[in-house]
Amino acid sequence: MKVRRTVVSLLGAAVLVTAIAAPVAAAPAAQAGKAAPAPAAPAPAGSILALLEADGTNFDRDWYDFDILEAAGRTVLGAKPTSPVSAITVPNAGITVFAPNDRAFQLLALSLTGKWSWTEEAVVNSLITALGASAVDTIENVLLYHVISGKVDFATAKSVAASPNPAVATVLGPTITLRFIPWLNTLVLRDQDPNAADPWVVNSKRDIPVGTNSMVHGISLVLRPADL
Repeated sequence: MKVRRTVVSLLGAAVLVTAIAAPVAAAPAAQAGKAAPAPAAPAPAGSILALLEADGTNFDRDWYDFDILEAAGRTVLGAKPTSPVSAITVPNAGITVFAPNDRAFQLLALSLTGKWSWTEEAVVNSLITALGASAVDTIENVLLYHVISGKVDFATAKSVAASPNPAVATVLGPTITLRFIPWLNTLVLRDQDPNAADPWVVNSKRDIPVGTNSMVHGISLVLRPADL
């Protein structure tokens, strides 16, 4: 069963969180006389979403890919098709995405709920439960806080970090401050939550090109656009 697709459909239809915790397969839904959710369209080639889905569209046990990020993007677009998040579906969109891995979302869920989720499905359900009625809007804002305009590679970001004004504006609006750590050869991203640990760019997942003018950098934690 494609759990992520089910989560997207449920959220898009504004079903209660309790229903999300126990997704129902398409076949049983049809047998019960209900229309099965339509499968999501494949992401266009050359888009950020296509990169996120390159390893498949099911949750797995690899905590260092981007399954939950992809599910979050699909969730927002299922509920709000005209959201600015739709830029991740545009080939050669000319954007840079700081992409939290699945472990990053697992740690966010722990921070918000005080409970450790052992599977990726459980992480998603835990976050949705914690965010409540504002889940889709909050997820949308968090995603937009991870996007900046233009193609910014690691070398360019490093130069910005060394400048007098090392802050970059996000698509959401609030800035991210870049700090380069020479002995780690990586960037730390300071967000809007002063009480939480700051993410860093994972060196093995930096400078991932998407199409001709977009870029993805994998990061270790979820950036927070406000004090959570």
